[in-house]
Amino acid sequence: MKKIILLIALAATIQACTKVITPKLNNAATQLVIQGAVSDTAGPYYVSITRSVGFYEGNVFPPVSGAIVSIADNTAGPTDVLSETSPGMYITHSIQGIHGDTYSLKVMLDGQTYTATSTMPMPVALDSVSFYVSDTTQVRAQANFKDPAGTPNFYRYSITLNGVYDKRIQAFSDRLSDGRYIRDKIDNDTMEIRKNDMVALSLIGIDKSTFTYFKEAAEIAYSNASLAAPATPTSNIMGGCLGYFSAQTVSTKKAVVKF
Repeated sequence: MKKIILLIALAATIQACTKVITPKLNNAATQLVIQGAVSDTAGPYYVSITRSVGFYEGNVFPPVSGAIVSIADNTAGPTDVLSETSPGMYITHSIQGIHGDTYSLKVMLDGQTYTATSTMPMPVALDSVSFYVSDTTQVRAQANFKDPAGTPNFYRYSITLNGVYDKRIQAFSDRLSDGRYIRDKIDNDTMEIRKNDMVALSLIGIDKSTFTYFKEAAEIAYSNASLAAPATPTSNIMGGCLGYFSAQTVSTKKAVVKF
């Protein structure tokens, strides 16, 4: 994942003219970015490998080919060696996600080895997705589900609008809502929800290390706090890279906006 930097644009207005000053940034060395997941939905599953780029270089991340990638079910035993189907994109063949099992990712590239483990939580079902109109007349989706009592749970949301994925990062824990029925209002990023739109909302159950990654990513991306230096979320992958590996559950509901 590209390093996310919160910048303050400096502007000065002199004699009705505005001058925008672009601060000089020290470009950090590119880093390997590994992102992958195993879920309780039917495979195959994917691992992407790219390299980070400088802040002013746009959002095109060079894919990385030639890695040896495998995912193992440490609980049940099988190991799946992934195939590279396109530059930087690696796909599983046989492994399937099982609740409660621990999975390990191994990536070997250019003499370096990167490893991660993640345990798939027990599933939590999303009951429904509903809608409401905020004070600003913006239509927002709402997730409705029962959080299991007595066990820590970590979640993130994924939302698509008319088949288009919303990139906003939203992760939370049940620390203050253990065992409660949750009606959670979902933030949109740049997409505006309108009447007759089709919304697909997924409640994704994740483990604590994956939650930490997404929570920090959201704080870096959306926080109003002053960040003086570039920041990256804490990866759960060992070996010196960016990104994450997640064994996760997925519960999805769809609904059409009626108002």
